[in-house]
Amino acid sequence: MKKIILSVLIAASVMTACQEKNTFTLTGTFADHAYDGKILYLKQLDSAYRISEVFDSTKVENGKFLFKNIVKKSPVVFLEIQAEYREAIIAEKGNIEVNFDSVLKPTIKGSPLSDQYQQIQTKVADVVNRKDTTQKIEDIIYNFIKPQIATPVGQFFFLDCLNMLDDSRKKELISLTTPDFKNIGIVQELQKRIEVREATVVGKQFTDVKGFNLAGKEVKLSDYAGKGKVVLVDFWASWCGPCRQAMPDLVATYQKYKNKGLEIVGISLDSNKDAWAKATEDLKISWPQFSNLKGWEEDCAVTYGVNSIPHTMLIDKDGKIIARGLGEDELNIRLEESLGK
Repeated sequence: MKKIILSVLIAASVMTACQEKNTFTLTGTFADHAYDGKILYLKQLDSAYRISEVFDSTKVENGKFLFKNIVKKSPVVFLEIQAEYREAIIAEKGNIEVNFDSVLKPTIKGSPLSDQYQQIQTKVADVVNRKDTTQKIEDIIYNFIKPQIATPVGQFFFLDCLNMLDDSRKKELISLTTPDFKNIGIVQELQKRIEVREATVVGKQFTDVKGFNLAGKEVKLSDYAGKGKVVLVDFWASWCGPCRQAMPDLVATYQKYKNKGLEIVGISLDSNKDAWAKATEDLKISWPQFSNLKGWEEDCAVTYGVNSIPHTMLIDKDGKIIARGLGEDELNIRLEESLGK
């Protein structure tokens, strides 16, 4: 099966109006001749940061290739090998060398930013290998992006590394970027999601949501939350493997604390009612639950900014959110604090 690999190689990114100054040369070699005869393409990003049309192509001969071109629109270009492999490159005036080893791991020469980014990759790998908790990967990525956030380079990396940044840093970087970038659809949608999450963070009162239970009756979260019980909201789905694996522990937790003031409310991200009902029976779920059967478009999940499941949210007796994303051990500690052993 063909594999698309997207990783980032950096070259310098200053654009000028003069075509001569915008000329770049991209040369490359492969460790062997396995790619001889393959066609390589250069693609570009459009104004919405989507990969757009091909603007140049060349053939691999004797393990080598050459592009000589003008930087188009954005300095971000994509080197593609007949849909088997894709490499993001940010190119400008100068000579850039890309050398691939036998497993298509590239090295780059010819740009200070290339060197800098490769150093970043080395630092990240080092943190991962050492399991170093004193230096976060997020800090490394953030410190690389921030000085460039008003440039196409920084903007590209910002979008490419969204999952490595917390909301506060996302907001900061958006505030430092350009008006045009703020107005593209993906950034506007990101800002809306951040606003949603900020409205439902720990310390806020719960936001009411509603759906229908398996009997077809409309149910609201406010039917349970803020009524004097500690409420655990469990976002899950019948098709979610990790949700099903975690359910026996949650069932045991419910049995332990339900007579001490705990209520669990399940919110299903299913779109198939029969599958939801069968999983409820198979997993011995006895607590109240509801859904709008919209899958990932589930209104309740959108309201709470849930983008992965299982996801739990703990609400105190007065309706204040006191924790989110709890693992089983942390959940039990919180419940013991709130309800006693």
